[in-house]
Amino acid sequence: MRMILAILAGCCMQGFACFGQIDAESAQKHVIIKFSPLALVDFDNSVQFGVEVPLGKSGLSLQQDLGYGPTGMNMWYEPGDDRPNKETFKSRTQLRYYYLTRRRMKPYVAGELLLKKVIYSDNKWVGMECEQPWGDCNYFENKLVKTRRMVHAGHAKAGMQFYFSSRIAMDLFAGVGFRNIRVRSISDLPANTRIPRTDRWFEYDTPGTNEFIPSLAMGVHFGIILGKFED
Repeated sequence: MRMILAILAGCCMQGFACFGQIDAESAQKHVIIKFSPLALVDFDNSVQFGVEVPLGKSGLSLQQDLGYGPTGMNMWYEPGDDRPNKETFKSRTQLRYYYLTRRRMKPYVAGELLLKKVIYSDNKWVGMECEQPWGDCNYFENKLVKTRRMVHAGHAKAGMQFYFSSRIAMDLFAGVGFRNIRVRSISDLPANTRIPRTDRWFEYDTPGTNEFIPSLAMGVHFGIILGKFED
């Protein structure tokens, strides 16, 4: 974690040292490398970086974010806590349209596709021969189980990107949409089992279930604008 923060700080210092005639209009043709700090404090945490690539002079751009996070990096747990053994993989693909340009900022609207995979591997007391979805279980067994939670989500977003003469960009956004959550068992378990989640005691990972719920997306990116600018 300290190494990641040190790299980010170094990139920012390098950006501040590269002054030039940078504003929203001159920056719109350049690729931006981005970092999402709030992804570090997400419950399904990850280190997430992205690249925004402009698509000509149309006002359109494509942004791709990728993230990965083991539980050992999760800030929600204190030393000695019973952490779940899980890994999180994230992908966010966004097509955005800048509909207005000001000297230091550009508002935009965007559509986003989110893919998230969370893999759990733990010894748990598993409910066997359960009445789904909330009925009683006939008995419980302690098993090493491995499950996969797949999330597919779509969001409509609105945001504002700010540009600074130091090559730094700041992107603020919020959006709403829907997400589908599917739970699958990687372990060989019989049907009608109920697997409690280590990190959310009030929920269960029941293999074979699907959940369709509203989704909210909001946050901030910090970016470094690449390329050569006029002095």
